[in-house]
Amino acid sequence: MDILKSRRRFLAGLAAAGVLAPLSASALARMVMAPEREQALLKIVLFVVPDGVAVDSFNGGGFGDGKGLWHPLAQGVDTTDFILQDVSKELEVYRNQSLYIRGTMVGAGNVGHDEWHRVLRDNAASMSSIDMILSQAMVGDNPAHRAIYSGPHAGTDDTHWNVSWNDNIMRMPQQDPYALFESVFGKAATAGGRSTRSGNLLDQSLVDIQQLVDVTRGAQRERLLTTLDSIKKTHDDLGQVKPPPPECGEGRPEQLDYKAAKYRTQTQANHHTVVATILACRISRVATIQVGRSAESLNILDVTDLKNPHECAHRTAGEEAWRGTRQWYVRQVKNFLDELARHPDPDVPGDNLLKHTLVIVTSEMADGAPEHTIDMPLVMLGGASGLLQSGDGKGRYLNVVSQADRTHHTGNPVIGNKFVDMQRIWATVAKMAGTSVPYGGNVEPVTGIFTNVT
Repeated sequence: MDILKSRRRFLAGLAAAGVLAPLSASALARMVMAPEREQALLKIVLFVVPDGVAVDSFNGGGFGDGKGLWHPLAQGVDTTDFILQDVSKELEVYRNQSLYIRGTMVGAGNVGHDEWHRVLRDNAASMSSIDMILSQAMVGDNPAHRAIYSGPHAGTDDTHWNVSWNDNIMRMPQQDPYALFESVFGKAATAGGRSTRSGNLLDQSLVDIQQLVDVTRGAQRERLLTTLDSIKKTHDDLGQVKPPPPECGEGRPEQLDYKAAKYRTQTQANHHTVVATILACRISRVATIQVGRSAESLNILDVTDLKNPHECAHRTAGEEAWRGTRQWYVRQVKNFLDELARHPDPDVPGDNLLKHTLVIVTSEMADGAPEHTIDMPLVMLGGASGLLQSGDGKGRYLNVVSQADRTHHTGNPVIGNKFVDMQRIWATVAKMAGTSVPYGGNVEPVTGIFTNVT
């Protein structure tokens, strides 16, 4: 079948399915121009909110009571029959493609605002976070953008408590969605020429350094070999760059004061659009969205202008603001899922982006009043190319304490005091994606989460 007939058939199928109407011109153009691979490529997004999502009740003290606004009410430990709570029900519309996991902990469980060091990493906080590990195995069309790091209001007050790490180096998220867009698409039209010229320069550098390696010994030779490996990787990455379709450079977000509380909700929405566009254009297959930072200081004006979200997490602004700020954070997850659902998948005609994306939602804290990290919030959402065990279209609740490897000195009265270390969740995600984590300690995968991890 020639390409014109193929595209006509593709568009006819979309029209029959009712997909064409809500698409933008640029999104439709990408669908028409995309190669008809019809082979799903999984995308993964880590979505991290600050200061917990109220896993304990408003009056729960100490290490909390586990009876708050997040964890679903369920009679069994593995069931599709569960009731979402005041915060988690913000995601009700995506219940049919959700897996709510209960029974995890991060770190020691009681170190307050310090677990941003390790929430996406190993328990020793010494190695790369899971997004960086995944990005080595899941490469998009531009390896220079292996792991997108979007940071709406993450460190806009110059306090950088960031959750993504490359080895033992903290990464810096892009706080401005306009700048994030420009960094990826701003010069897309000339990417091919730049890559060729840069590759030629690196070719000569490789020759020069190899000659030096051949005539040196000892520590100096080791340093040169390290440099040589880095240049080879950059050279290989440049050789793999595939410029995105011109349509991907459209849809530049409005320039706003991205540090201002006044534009907080719009800035957040712009980040969602940019990240979804990057995934839809095959630039990258891995992204992290960090909303704010631990001990969040920027007011959420949609909820209250009297107290910042950190104070609200500590329940000092009253029950309504406590609930409302936690709901606002989780509502942003829902809005991001909406954005993914609006974009076509770049590889499977007729499917939207959400169908082939796994969105993993957590926080660097379970509850912001006791400031603990036991009984952590954790939900996985999206079609995930059929890999997520989400209850056959009903949604699913899974208590994993039967696979616990950690014991906390108090726990809570609902879940007990045995937990799965969060690094095992990341080991499980890595295995699902065809790779592994280099972490020390227990990295045994947790079963019952993905169809290909048993």
